[in-house]
Amino acid sequence: MSEVTRLIHDRARRQGAEIAYRIGADGRALTWMAVAEHADRLDALAAERRLPARTRIGLVVDDPLAFTATYLGTLAAGLTAVPIDPRLTAAELAATAARLRVDVLVSDTPDRPVETGAELWDAEKPSLVRPAARGPRPGGTVAMRPAVLLTSSGTTGTPKGIGLTDWQLLDAARRVARHHRFGPGERGYNPLPLFHVNAQVMGLLATLVSGASLVLERRFDPDAYWERVARWRPTWLNAVPAVLAALLARPAPAAGVVAGIRFARSASAPLPVATLRDFAAHTGVRVLETYGMTEAAGQITANPLDPDRRKPGSVGLPVGVGLAVLGPDGRPAGPGEQGMVALRGRQVAAHYLVLDANGAETRRPARTADGWLLTGDLGTRDADGFVYLDGRADDVINRGGEKIFPQEIEDVLLMHPAVRSAAVVGAPHERLGQVPVAFVTAIAPEGTLVNELHAFCERLLARHKRPAVIEIVASLPTGPTGKVLRRRLRAALPAGGPR
Repeated sequence: MSEVTRLIHDRARRQGAEIAYRIGADGRALTWMAVAEHADRLDALAAERRLPARTRIGLVVDDPLAFTATYLGTLAAGLTAVPIDPRLTAAELAATAARLRVDVLVSDTPDRPVETGAELWDAEKPSLVRPAARGPRPGGTVAMRPAVLLTSSGTTGTPKGIGLTDWQLLDAARRVARHHRFGPGERGYNPLPLFHVNAQVMGLLATLVSGASLVLERRFDPDAYWERVARWRPTWLNAVPAVLAALLARPAPAAGVVAGIRFARSASAPLPVATLRDFAAHTGVRVLETYGMTEAAGQITANPLDPDRRKPGSVGLPVGVGLAVLGPDGRPAGPGEQGMVALRGRQVAAHYLVLDANGAETRRPARTADGWLLTGDLGTRDADGFVYLDGRADDVINRGGEKIFPQEIEDVLLMHPAVRSAAVVGAPHERLGQVPVAFVTAIAPEGTLVNELHAFCERLLARHKRPAVIEIVASLPTGPTGKVLRRRLRAALPAGGPR
């Protein structure tokens, strides 16, 4: 019996009739007994279809309850869960399934025409819809057989395959539950996409290991957000900076609506201090800033639960993961000295999967010879061990030898009352090499705003950090969790850059 199977059946015995997961929009729910029954049916179907252990199961499931039951059931059955964005077109889905070598697709819309050759199951009631095409299974010669196969966000380049074991997933979920003090009686509210590690571990699995409950949404709806919170009375909110920023632009909730909320947890991307403070002032809910990544099964650091011990601008202290800030020589940097954030320990992925639909599947080490996984994030630690992130190493702008971090400029732009969001990238420059260019979305665009922002930056930024160009745009390109896709902004820059 797998550890996930044991946990599911233990919850069914102890809390069988209690609601485990619920949809905020319509109130549909899964009890712990229903979760166990769904897992048993999926396990029986896998046995009937004679699937080998760790067969790759592509989860193309849009309904949050169907996804939850299928995801947990896939783990319990000892198969490999491969969550896939259900918004993909048929052509994108076919290409993704081929690249990830999926043997079975599970869908809550099984009549959707998708030509993959994979076996097709119905997610709502585990059953065979269509057998696989003739020929060898795509997963017969895979290079990695994890419990869950995810891909990196791809915000800066081609996504990598990341495999996580049962132990890594459950260890991360337990660390999350302990740090945030989850347990029966606690209820989370999660409008984030379930095909990403944050919602899977922080949401689904942390709920499973703690016996808490979770309200899920198919999509984040800023206009309905506080209405759903008022209806279901969560004790904590799962959010990302983009969600918090969007809620700042909506009317504040009544004090009684948020009275029982302990914190709004922010993850996925650095949170500007201005957004953290403005959200607390606007809503009455204080923000708990954290830091995580897929390679660590989610959470890496978190601020203390005690609001008086949190440090605005910091992503907090390591939570059960080995962490260091390494200098250029590969040695730990001192307090306040910038370096590369690195992770190590059993909790961290050891290999990346090279995703190529046309060649043999291969994997490459994710860690250095010393056991460190280099995150690509630059940052510092203070004398108390709190971690501060400065940005991605590949986002640093080199302006004539001066190193500029986009986040510093973005934080200044976000201080302007007319700015809703901002992203800065390096544009090529024939003399200086690179110069910063800012893309801004405005709360109320006006013809003079660009000039105002340039003047604003002149007052608050050193000359070499000021954006050469500030462009007002309708929206910033983002991924499903709200991370800005800087590569798209760079691709939109004119050849040769500003003069």
